Amino acid sequence: MEILRFKKDEFNMKNFIRYYNENIEELLFNYPHYISRVCLVDRDYMDVIIFDEDYENINEEKDYEELLYNGEYALHFVVGKTYEGAEKIELINGEKYVLNHYMDDIYEDENTVKDIGDLSLNVDNLVGLLFDLEEKEVVVHPVDFEHGGEISQPRIRNVDYCGDLEEKLVKILDEFLNQ
Repeated sequence: MEILRFKKDEFNMKNFIRYYNENIEELLFNYPHYISRVCLVDRDYMDVIIFDEDYENINEEKDYEELLYNGEYALHFVVGKTYEGAEKIELINGEKYVLNHYMDDIYEDENTVKDIGDLSLNVDNLVGLLFDLEEKEVVVHPVDFEHGGEISQPRIRNVDYCGDLEEKLVKILDEFLNQ
């Protein structure tokens, strides 16, 4: 399921990458760098590229942008993490949402989401956004990002539905749309 589609000049990718790099450390302070950086994703196999030598020629935001727009790689950004026991989600913009403070269709407060759809609450998963190129447009998909816990390769899984979280994710991206 795509949550956003845009042409190259409609989204400020460099500013988004800069924002990501400035804010991800607080969200993922105890994760290894190969998880918290902007990850390159092999477009054919959807494998996350983890070897540092694949990132050696990437020095700034425009390098990532060129790799995406040239169709060489998709880009993955971790934008949230879930807490299994607490049923809580924390996003890169600092907002935290709980999943268990509602009754029927009534939310008890504004920091509640009722449904995260197909996203996982497992502690090994992070909430991510995959930026991929389709027909000269960039398409953004929400994904589960299983980091592997330094035991196995990280992998991503596209989700078909991300519930109430979709509007929260789009809100983060909206700041970088060119008006």
